[in-house]
Parts: sequence; structure tokens; C-alpha cells
Amino acid sequence: MGRRNMAESPMADDGPTPEQQADYLVRKLEQTIRDNRTVKGMSFRTWQTIAREEIINALRSAERRRMRHDQSTSRALLIVAASLVSIGFWGAVVAADRSYGIWAALVAAVGGSALFFVAADWGIKRTSGGWSKKKREERLANIEDLDRRIKRMEDALRKKEERLKEKMEEVGLL
Repeated sequence: MGRRNMAESPMADDGPTPEQQADYLVRKLEQTIRDNRTVKGMSFRTWQTIAREEIINALRSAERRRMRHDQSTSRALLIVAASLVSIGFWGAVVAADRSYGIWAALVAAVGGSALFFVAADWGIKRTSGGWSKKKREERLANIEDLDRRIKRMEDALRKKEERLKEKMEEVGLL
């Protein structure tokens, strides 16, 4: 699809890019207009209502993704900070008095495993985010290809209709 700007947030991997979302909205509105058109066409007020709903849904979706990303980041930072403070505190206790060594080892093990799980979760999300981004791009490419084929078919049908009308006029049926 497009190159990713280095200044973009890592959250961009969580959902479609603005360009992809805009392309999707345009296609969806185009399909809605085609489905709801009449001989006169679609009223502008109806089109505005449909467009407004689609844009609101897209903005809400982006806001939900941003909020989930912020929550995940906050939770991870809280766990990392709590783990490091606990390990540091109990390390200082052991340095002062070795009789608490078993408790310090236990707290350090719990804190270390919490750090490990946060890092593993981050790595898994990063990997699955890249995989889902690749799949999403493939699906969007397939949709674009299907859209192009449908438009070619519509053009071919229009041309065929015109040829048939011309033949019918030649024969005198029209």
C-alpha cells in the first residue's frame, strides 16, 4: 500500500491507515449510492445522512483503538514500574540484612516474571499486529481488484447493451 511515515505512532499497526480507511469509506458510500439510487438518483440529504454515519463510525473506531492502545501502554508501564521498585526495594533489604534473603528472592522472582510476561505480551502483540496488517492489506488489495473487475464488467455490459440496441434498431424492432 503506501510507505509508512517514521513519525507515525506504533498504534498505526493496530488498525487501518487513514488512507486505507478513506478508501474503504469512499467505496462503501459508492456502493450505498448504487444500491439506493432511483431513476432520479439519490437525494442529497439522504447521501449526507449516510456519509455522516459512516464518518462517525470511522472516527469512533479510531478513538476506540487509540484508547485501547493508551490503556495497554499505561498498564505495561505500571507493571514494569511496580516490578522494578519491588525488586529494588527487596534488593536493598537484603543488602541491609541477609535474613530476608528468601523473601527477597521470592519477590524478585515474581517481579522478574511479571517483567518477562509484559515483554512477551508486547512482542506477541507486535508480531501479530504486523501479521494482521499484512492480511488487511491483502484483503484491501483483493477488494480493489474485485472493484476494478466489476467496473470493467459494467462497462462491457453497457457496451453490449448499446450494440444490441443498435442491432434492434437496424432490424426495426425499436
